[in-house]
Amino acid sequence: MPSPLHAFGSTHIKTPFEGRLDGRKRKRFKEQTKTLPKCPGVYFFYGGNDRLLYVGKAKCLRERVRSYFADTKQPRPNKIKRLLLEIQRMEARPVGSELEALLLERRLIAELQPILNRQHKRFNVYPYLLLSDEAFPRLTITRAEPVEGESESETRAILREANEGMKRDARPLETPRAGEVAGRYLGPFTTPRHAYWALEAVVKLFPLRLCDDKIEVDPNGRGCFYRELGRCSGPCIGQTSREDYQRICDDLVELLKTGRAPQIERLKAKMEGLATEWRFEDAQKVKLELEAIELVAARLRRLERMRRDNNAVIAQPGLPNELGPTTALFLVRGGAVRRHVVVGNSLQEWMRAKMLIKEVFEPEEDAAEFTAKTELDEMMILDRWLRSHGGEGCVAWMNAENKLGRQWASGAARQLRSAMIERAAAPQGDQQPLC
Repeated sequence: MPSPLHAFGSTHIKTPFEGRLDGRKRKRFKEQTKTLPKCPGVYFFYGGNDRLLYVGKAKCLRERVRSYFADTKQPRPNKIKRLLLEIQRMEARPVGSELEALLLERRLIAELQPILNRQHKRFNVYPYLLLSDEAFPRLTITRAEPVEGESESETRAILREANEGMKRDARPLETPRAGEVAGRYLGPFTTPRHAYWALEAVVKLFPLRLCDDKIEVDPNGRGCFYRELGRCSGPCIGQTSREDYQRICDDLVELLKTGRAPQIERLKAKMEGLATEWRFEDAQKVKLELEAIELVAARLRRLERMRRDNNAVIAQPGLPNELGPTTALFLVRGGAVRRHVVVGNSLQEWMRAKMLIKEVFEPEEDAAEFTAKTELDEMMILDRWLRSHGGEGCVAWMNAENKLGRQWASGAARQLRSAMIERAAAPQGDQQPLC
């Protein structure tokens, strides 16, 4: 079986995975790790011809990098074996905090495209469900834009893989790119396969048209192929009025936003009726349909919650400079970092930070039509971090209820400055190590 790394352009390695690793090389790198700082950061592993193999993050650079070269009897994953065979040199970039390391790693993987990193590489825009801007909107799936340097054939291969799992009567993903067609974008979804699953889950309850034909009433009353299968409400034969069709579209949007719709209540009643009649196998099929729809709606509700609720200023330690300790501020609006600044401990620096807070959070912000993959990856990283640390003093929330009064920006700056002063005054053992 060929190595999966061939898909990422890795050259052939003569030494097999099970071969004995070079003990002298491992010892040399173990000695180099002793020079690394005990602070958060990002590390880089390079192979032959100075080719970037891997980018990783660490809460403590020295301990994390040393773990790759530690003597152990435990079996290592094939990726780590390949990494240890190919590595020729390593670098490290220290940062002030673990959060900064998380965000920097994501950005560097997207920019540099390391061979052995899997996440944050494939798409520039996640796929969406699209309700086109027409009298009778059609429901389709957008294709994801390839990142710069990725061939169009690779994107087609990914979509072909998603199509292999489709039913024979389903429409393949020959659809427009995100942003090419005017309409309402519902999503995003993490892969084309997930977008297809969402389409399959909702099309049975919301019989919107999937075809791209013109709506012309057939005088013979014959509908299209999807109408004959019961997967379309039949606007092409005049079976559904424009008002009824728009109501179906509104119900679909309401379901994906809130998880509630009249069709769901009817499906639940159908499941309960089947169970009452002791038709448990049929009731189980309906239950699986409900669970699939709920999974789709829950994912989209999470994204909506991140955009609505994750508005905050996060203060974290920065790398010290010649003037002393610094503070890194992450201004998060709509779930993503809009500004990242480093300020000193002087009052003038914090006054500048207050003006930046007002500049970012005071204007009204329109919701984006669709979200780039790099931004959504960052939103998910920040969401997980805020769920764990949102109650700490280093986080000043900037939601509507926290922006009451004239001094909301000054209050946020005072809170963050006090939190960083308290952290600096805490015992050394309670602090995160810095360079």
